[in-house]
Amino acid sequence: MSFSYPVAVKFSEIDLAGVVFNSHYLTWCEDAKMAFLESVGYGPYWFTDHGRLGLVRHAEIDWTASLKPLDHADIRVSVDRLGTSSFSLRHEIWRRGEEPLLAATCVITYVWFDTAAGAKSELDPSFRAALEQSVGEAAPA
Repeated sequence: MSFSYPVAVKFSEIDLAGVVFNSHYLTWCEDAKMAFLESVGYGPYWFTDHGRLGLVRHAEIDWTASLKPLDHADIRVSVDRLGTSSFSLRHEIWRRGEEPLLAATCVITYVWFDTAAGAKSELDPSFRAALEQSVGEAAPA
């Protein structure tokens, strides 16, 4: 299984250097994460209905190329790691074109949070099972 989320670079996302402002990469990754989780059966309403959240614990971004206005990109999402009470998603942001180019890689770690208890908790077994199907699988280049 692989997952890819499309992005079209808007002029409002560009900084003074003429490339995408850094924080927009995290916004795109959040959108891609929610679409990915929806694709494995855990959309935003599941979290609300079950009193769970995946809170960001750590985010790391490596930029290898720039995206510019009107570029189109795909964010390829895969599960990088599954822990007891956390999981990490790998987001590869590829610029589309005749020769696709990796623009950035973002790995974000989320802590599983029980809203009723107000504390972190172990990953729900069904959620873990859904993510195990995507460990290390990214969409092809």
